Amino acid sequence: MPTPGPPAALSALLPRLPLFSGLTPDQIAVLRTGSRLTTVDRGEVLFHQGDPVRGFYFVLRGQMQLSVSTAEGAAKVVEIVAAGETFGEAVVFDGLRYPVTAAALVTTELLAVSSEAVLDLLDRDPAFARRMLANMAVRLRRLVSDVEAYSLRSGVQRVVGFLLHETDADGDGEAARDRVVVLPTRKHVLASRLNLAPETFSRALRDLSAEGLISVEGRRITLHDVPGLTARLAWQ
Repeated sequence: MPTPGPPAALSALLPRLPLFSGLTPDQIAVLRTGSRLTTVDRGEVLFHQGDPVRGFYFVLRGQMQLSVSTAEGAAKVVEIVAAGETFGEAVVFDGLRYPVTAAALVTTELLAVSSEAVLDLLDRDPAFARRMLANMAVRLRRLVSDVEAYSLRSGVQRVVGFLLHETDADGDGEAARDRVVVLPTRKHVLASRLNLAPETFSRALRDLSAEGLISVEGRRITLHDVPGLTARLAWQ
């Protein structure tokens, strides 16, 4: 369970987070009373799908996996939340139950902000409300992009898209240089995130390697031909 952090530490931390930057000392005080610092060990579940909503979370360090359970009892990864990102804020508004299970992929430090503190601040500050909505809009666009990729791209294209996203490839003059991607988590987790079977994910890496587009050493992947990989996304 989350444990309170020292008030001085929270007062110093909260204004440094993008979502809370620009808030007044009084507004920070509202958040501080409803905020807690917690550490979740690797593999530990923070909350289960269907648990009552307690608030939302900011990842300070580490990675969280958000997943849903299928009718067959299997877990489908819907999002991997990295340091600097938030999760759970949308359900604060309906106040019901979490639609996903949140578990730590590595030992993860979190800032937990209670629903009561968020709703109190929303009532006091319309600018904070707009910031919360903008933050949720970014995540919604990401999820819509994911659905589009699942529907219109092949398995290889999904893997290519993921690798290019991880390199922030933008087609500039450095595109011809080798770029290195270190997979942020285990391959079977990424496969689930991309809506692929683990063997399909591994086969896509082998195929791209055989074509000379990439080379794979464990979780370290070198992209040898960024323009060639980008061109693969246009294949029908």
